[in-house]
Amino acid sequence: MAKAKKLPSGSWRVQVFVGLDENGKQIRKSFTAPTKKEAEYMAAEFKARHKEIAKDSSAMTLTEGIDGYIKFKGGTLSPSTVAGYRAIQRNAFPSIMNIKMNRLTVNHIQAAINAEVNAKSSATIQNEITLVKSVLKMYAPHLSLTALTLPQREKFEAQKLTLAETIALFKVIVQEPDEYAIPLLLAMCGGLRASEIVGLTWGNYEPDTRRIYVKTAVVVDEHGNKVRKQTKTTESKRDFTIPQTLAKKLTVGDKSEPIVTVTMKVTRNRLHALCKKNNVPDIRLHDLRHLNASIMLYLGIPSKYAMERGGWDDINTMDKIYQFTFEDEKKMVDDKINNFFDSLTDG
Repeated sequence: MAKAKKLPSGSWRVQVFVGLDENGKQIRKSFTAPTKKEAEYMAAEFKARHKEIAKDSSAMTLTEGIDGYIKFKGGTLSPSTVAGYRAIQRNAFPSIMNIKMNRLTVNHIQAAINAEVNAKSSATIQNEITLVKSVLKMYAPHLSLTALTLPQREKFEAQKLTLAETIALFKVIVQEPDEYAIPLLLAMCGGLRASEIVGLTWGNYEPDTRRIYVKTAVVVDEHGNKVRKQTKTTESKRDFTIPQTLAKKLTVGDKSEPIVTVTMKVTRNRLHALCKKNNVPDIRLHDLRHLNASIMLYLGIPSKYAMERGGWDDINTMDKIYQFTFEDEKKMVDDKINNFFDSLTDG
């Protein structure tokens, strides 16, 4: 058994060999306690647990399983996805996170889901349980989850604006100082995601052709650091020309410098303030991407071209989630249809 050593502080520490890293360097875990006996007990308990897990990976707790799952997936997961998994690990299903997976039952998991129903959206719970299922499939495949009942996912509704409100919002955005107008117009006219807006550098813009090249995105990792990565999907890597209205605001700088100089938090706050000041329903920054999709629908842009410009890889995602019809235009359609039938009986 590893022996404890007394530290200058008076505490006792035991170091336990865990394994080797990718460079062949030893990895050791330290246990510190007020007494020698406590420190050695903690180390012995850890070693016994380590041996148990080595024999049966399902002996890990669910939270340890998430650690293992993230490590196994490695670089195939984007930094933002890992950050999302860590958030689930910290905040979801506290009643089961520290239960060993070989002792978990469907009843445990269902009770954990039920405890969150009134506190979180169904979409959040669905995302959380998707990770749990993936981890259990990897480490405890014997556990069947077919009997689980999940809250019904609510239909997502972006904040809808009428066509008149959309036009009014565009006009006030154009009047904003360039530092605020540029990111808002990139979202509204180009349909860019926030991560794509932050990822744009002057090297991604051709002023002569007014063409934007979306090649990378900048996201926040699990440690809160900004990381540049590939776009969300292969189809998200795209290029298109921008309106003259936006191009006039772009003053080309060094190729490595970002086009947008303000943070997305500042941009979101500016958008909320503009909506409030101009009596436009309050919308999110991402809703500008929805508006872009809906404008393409209103203009009759064929779906294939709309998908390419917006960077969607699934027509159902664009059609069911992003595109909506403008209420004031729907009234015109209703009136046109109703007037046709009424005209059949006139006179």
